[in-house]
Amino acid sequence: MLESITVKNLALVKESEVELGEGLNILTGETGAGKSIILGSVKLALGGRGSRDIIGRAGDYCLVELTFKTGSKDVRTKCEELDIPLWDDRIVITRRISESRSVLKVNGETVSARALKEVASLLINIHGQHDTDILLDSDNYMDILDDYASEIIAPIKEEYRSIYKEYRDLLKEYEDAGADNSNKDKELDFALFEINEIDAARLVTGEDDELEEQYNLMKNANRITEALNAAYNIANGTATSGASLADIVGAAYKEVSSVEDLGDGIDEIGAVFTEIEDRIADVQKLINEYVDGLDFSKEEFEECEERLSIYNHLKSKYGGSVERVLAYRDERQAYVDRLNDYDAYMSGLKAKLDKAYEAASAKAGSLSKARREAAGELTLELTENLKGLNFNDISLKIKVTSEDGKLTADGIDEVGILVSFNVGEPMRDLSQVASGGELSRFMLALKAVTADKEKIETLVFDEIDTGISGKTAWNVSEKLSVISREHQVIAITHLPQIAAMADRHYLIDKSVVEDATVTDVHLIEGEDRVHELARMLSGGELNEAGILNARQLIESANSSKM
Repeated sequence: MLESITVKNLALVKESEVELGEGLNILTGETGAGKSIILGSVKLALGGRGSRDIIGRAGDYCLVELTFKTGSKDVRTKCEELDIPLWDDRIVITRRISESRSVLKVNGETVSARALKEVASLLINIHGQHDTDILLDSDNYMDILDDYASEIIAPIKEEYRSIYKEYRDLLKEYEDAGADNSNKDKELDFALFEINEIDAARLVTGEDDELEEQYNLMKNANRITEALNAAYNIANGTATSGASLADIVGAAYKEVSSVEDLGDGIDEIGAVFTEIEDRIADVQKLINEYVDGLDFSKEEFEECEERLSIYNHLKSKYGGSVERVLAYRDERQAYVDRLNDYDAYMSGLKAKLDKAYEAASAKAGSLSKARREAAGELTLELTENLKGLNFNDISLKIKVTSEDGKLTADGIDEVGILVSFNVGEPMRDLSQVASGGELSRFMLALKAVTADKEKIETLVFDEIDTGISGKTAWNVSEKLSVISREHQVIAITHLPQIAAMADRHYLIDKSVVEDATVTDVHLIEGEDRVHELARMLSGGELNEAGILNARQLIESANSSKM
């Protein structure tokens, strides 16, 4: 349940907090008072598009915060999956937009728009004025049916899509193989050329690294030799025409050893000089050995360079590493084997393809059967709910037609919603015959049917009353009340019949404060609520007749809830 909406510095709303309750929460207000801002703030908090233009005049950022109370295991599991901390049974969603950035948080943890959407989809469902567009596109009807019977259909659909993917992969392989046959000889020659080119190189894993190291050493041999010889000459004194390092250290050691009996610890100094003498001898030996190892011929250098060039060429052409080149060679060999035994390969592939097609067709049949059963159930439930919304003469059929052999990602079915709103009229596709008001009521009936199946606790309806009035409006209010017995319902309306049914009634109004226009939302009860309904009934003017009608409307609404 959505417990509260907090809005700060958003458009005309300076600061407002709305505490919502269970049951049917109704929001009303005069045209232009800011009803769209309230719903917009909820959508904004749930990751909707927002720009710095919506920041009000009271600061350099705007903030929307939604607090949900939920005991849903699905929500808890999703939060754990997304590493979102849990605050007992509360989920707090915050959206802060400034001049330079937008930040989304769930329970204080910054989240991506995708992660927020995953959490929010389990908490709240918003039906806006334009959502009826879903009913205008018959391509959406299968999703409506599949969602209605998701517990049964979803597992079958998942299995089908896995089998269907295997079938499509085999079909592509079969078609590609058929195309290869037209250029069989040419393709075979080219594949053999590539295999021979790789085989001729006699590649060895790791040899390219060794060659690279050897080549760099040979390439820089002169520079290395010069540097090491210079170091050697400095060590033995040749470069300075003076004493060698060993002579200098020996002289130092001689001085130290002459007094080592005269004080504790002097012998340790002498030991260090002895170690230095040994290390100087070691380094001279190492230099001689390394320089001797750099002795190679021009032919050896050219051989190394040529071998390395072969490796680099093949890696560049076939995969970037020796392992990938060798793997490519094996793939091409398998391809050659396939072409050499083309008829047997195609025969085996065709057998696999036929088997996969049969499996996919069988599962598609199971999916189709489940849809047909669900379509019958949905037709009955939806018809009953539509009659409760003043479609007394409606004829409805949710039709599943199948085309055997035509496999798609969704199976072999097409789903249609056929309807006749009046006696004697032929049934036609819903998208072709329904008006705006009829679509709104149809969507409400659909929500009423699916609400019990959905685990979402909060349903939001934005002007579900479009295009209706009178008795039909009363029927819609009763339907919203029925839904609100199992779900929290939040509805924005301009019809008094719907507002009268509210368990909690909120007024959205606009006023001028300190030379600025601001929008506010507050709970109204008692006479304030009567006056708001009277205003809605009379078109803005309060009079005794309107107030009396408002009281009678509230009494009728209360009676219908019993």
